[in-house]
Amino acid sequence: MRAIGTLSALKVREVWPDEAKDFTPWLAENAGLLGEALGMDLVHRETEANVGRYSADLLFVEESTQHLVVVENMFAPTDHDHLGKLITYAAGLGAAYAVLVAPEFREEHRSALNWLNSISGEDHGFFGVVVEAWRIGDSLPAPRLRVEVKPDSWSRTVKAVTTESSTQVLYRRFWSEFLPRLAEHPGWGRRTPSRDNWMGFRSGRSGLTYVASFCRPDGRYGLRVEAYIDTGDAETTKGLFDELHRAKARVEEAVGESLVWERLDDKRASRISLYFPETIRVGEEERWPEARDWLVDAMGKMRDAFAPEIDSLAG
Repeated sequence: MRAIGTLSALKVREVWPDEAKDFTPWLAENAGLLGEALGMDLVHRETEANVGRYSADLLFVEESTQHLVVVENMFAPTDHDHLGKLITYAAGLGAAYAVLVAPEFREEHRSALNWLNSISGEDHGFFGVVVEAWRIGDSLPAPRLRVEVKPDSWSRTVKAVTTESSTQVLYRRFWSEFLPRLAEHPGWGRRTPSRDNWMGFRSGRSGLTYVASFCRPDGRYGLRVEAYIDTGDAETTKGLFDELHRAKARVEEAVGESLVWERLDDKRASRISLYFPETIRVGEEERWPEARDWLVDAMGKMRDAFAPEIDSLAG
């Protein structure tokens, strides 16, 4: 009979002796594990992010929406102090989501987070995440991030649908039909259909997101895919745009057509866009199959063209 090991729990301090010096840096480097638990595509933005006279343990950005996610860690049962800090940091940083990470959640703090979720609007919420460590026999310790508290997705979806405008309903329906088609191509990750005119998709590099959107440049209704660049800082954003612009010939050859390069010097962000060849509006439902096919193809072209350039810059 095949031998089977025994799963045993470890104290978190056996794996990370110090919360600030060991666990916080580890979590910053393993944003994907936290993102997987929360259902987000997280990219680490800052450790010890300044909030007035204080500092939040970690600040992440959700790449598909560019929402900020603030995280407060602790290596003890939850207390009023850390919960209060989390709320203060979220307010000070303008975060969309706030995450409290602890090995144990007291009932009163679990209830408080649930209450905060009940009064929060769409695209805002609070999470409680239990940090655990396990091993089988003498194996290496394995971390586990278990979500104890999260926003009530079902009630929010119902509330959102009941308050959506007719245009928002159209957008949500369009993206609901588009996303399964895009998912046939590996690497795009999971998404929830948006009720907005745009949706973002991670590129693999912090500060650059692929965005599919219905748009209206110069008053002309259209559809575009763009490499949207925003590092959170105007100087580094323009620097990244300029580096990519130097590869313009290679990029456009890979895409197979000319792109629109918009440095946007009066704004923090920049973008590089590929436009649908004709005018189109989301209300033209009979043209949705055509629009979906073009978007899927254009997203693939943009990613294939920019990926090697992004990799070379990362190197």
